[in-house]
Parts: sequence; C-alpha cells; structure tokens
Amino acid sequence: MSIVESILGILREEMVKYDGQKLKKVTLKNGQLAGVVTESLQFAWEALIPGGEFDGAELEIIEVPVKVACGECGEVFRPDHTRCMPCPKCEALLGHTVLEGKELLIDSIEVDDQQ
Repeated sequence: MSIVESILGILREEMVKYDGQKLKKVTLKNGQLAGVVTESLQFAWEALIPGGEFDGAELEIIEVPVKVACGECGEVFRPDHTRCMPCPKCEALLGHTVLEGKELLIDSIEVDDQQ
C-alpha cells in the first residue's frame, strides 16, 4: 500500500505540468528482483484510486525478467531461476552483474487532454 501511495505522490507532482488534465493511464515496470508482488500493486491501486483525483486511471504493470552478465566470461543471459544462476557458457555461479530485473519505476503516464 505504501509503495502505491508513494507512486501517487510522484504522479501528483508530475501532473502539475499538465495543468488540470486528467490522468488516463500509468505504466509501471516491476523487476522480478524488486521484491514487489504485481498483484499487491494492482490491489493497492484499486483500493486507493476510487473517489480521488486519479479516479478512473488505468494501471498497467510490465513485469521485467532478470537479465545478467556473467562475472567470469561476460555472457549476457536470462537465468531460469533467481537464486541459482549458472552461466550457460562457462557455468560460473557467482559474480554476475544484474542488468535488468531490479527496477520498480514509472515507465510512462498518459493524460486525457479533453476535460
């Protein structure tokens, strides 16, 4: 709930730029390693939005899978699991750099310019 409340705060600040236009849609990117359950975000959005300034705004959540670069050979791959990530090229288990999948961010907003 508090994550969605923070997102709403960011949206309030951003909507100042749109001078009274109505928020139509928000797209979030939720990385697999972000530790945030997509269904919980959706539930909190549906609980907090009705009756407020963003009533009727749609929430789209894009789930971002993990993508890593091997610390040994540099091979970029998407592991099958988030705990054990053997490199498909050299089989190294440790030292990988996470390239995608940790993010939780507002990717885009859509406003309705007709009031």
